[in-house]
Amino acid sequence: MSSVRSQLRLPAGIDADSFLRDYWQRRPLLMRAAMPVDGFTLGADELAGLACEPEFESRLIVERGDRDWQIRHGPFDEADFSRLPESNWTLLVQDVDKFLPEVACLIDSFDFVPAWRVDDIMISYACDQGGVGPHTDDYDVFLMQAGGRRRWRISEKHYSDADLLPGLEQRILAHFETEQEWVLEPGDVLYLPPGVAHWGIAEGECMTYSLGFRTPNQQELAADWYQHLVSLCGVRRLRDPDDLPGHGPSQLTEGVHTLAANLLSALPDTRSDDFRIWLGRYLTEPKPQFQIMPPARQWTNADLVDWIARGGDLGRHPFARLAWQRLSETELVLFYQGEDLRLPVILKDAVSLIAARRRIDNHAVARLLKTTPEFCDLLLRLLNQGIIEPTETA
Repeated sequence: MSSVRSQLRLPAGIDADSFLRDYWQRRPLLMRAAMPVDGFTLGADELAGLACEPEFESRLIVERGDRDWQIRHGPFDEADFSRLPESNWTLLVQDVDKFLPEVACLIDSFDFVPAWRVDDIMISYACDQGGVGPHTDDYDVFLMQAGGRRRWRISEKHYSDADLLPGLEQRILAHFETEQEWVLEPGDVLYLPPGVAHWGIAEGECMTYSLGFRTPNQQELAADWYQHLVSLCGVRRLRDPDDLPGHGPSQLTEGVHTLAANLLSALPDTRSDDFRIWLGRYLTEPKPQFQIMPPARQWTNADLVDWIARGGDLGRHPFARLAWQRLSETELVLFYQGEDLRLPVILKDAVSLIAARRRIDNHAVARLLKTTPEFCDLLLRLLNQGIIEPTETA
């Protein structure tokens, strides 16, 4: 695993706290020369090679006219690329961070925004005039210019589905009113909050890394929460109330309503610990293709002690999603891959370290194992589930 860490340079006068207060999910921010260019190591040919592999989700988007767009899904082969026109097309590859450590480490540059929201890094290559059309996203995104130049136009006008070109798989706006525009050079970063319409067009060949975030909507949250409530339901049946005498056989009385409400009110509500646990599990649930398999050989206490003694580091599996929450004065819960693990609060520093870092330094692990012996059992559990894995010392 690469130990190279690119640090985002916020503009003068803006620090992490003021970014979260004034820009995050509020308004766009252009950051010139915000990241070192040598942190973007993937070339166009390598990206095309990834798009030929079945485990990568990839798309080719070709613009043939103002309202004529062709969208094709990978995996592709060399013949697909050889038939492309000289301009006006884009290749996009999703979740590159899950497979290339040198791409994943770029996420650490943004460690001042909520880590549990991180979705993936998508990388796009565009030939001259290539782009995906004017559109809006429902999530935050940091657009990192990795190579070449791209002109970005943005509009904070409200757009709806009625403004989309009809009949297209890609959500492309039929009309776009430019309010601001910039040309991004390598190392520049543009932050856009959800709902801000944007339109990027390559000026010559260019590559862009896009760090996208999860923003579940009300319908998605409700569907999963209420399905969870259904799973908690027992088989108690609705009985007849005491206020039946004197009413017609077809009338629903207040007693019926009360008994039905009592059956449902026995279920947890959104103020309960059950809701907190469900939410943590929901927010760390991976995409179906990114489940983690346990290692072939199970770790023992002796294995862990020996690895740390030899200076070995530990790291999060590239597919792993982690978060944690304090439940009470004595208990916290670690969430990973849609699961939860309740732990004593004495492990707070250890859990915070595991959830926040992709690479867990040997010295930090050794120090915590010495001061908090309970950390050993937690590490062994995560190692044997594949959530944490050994990494080569840099």
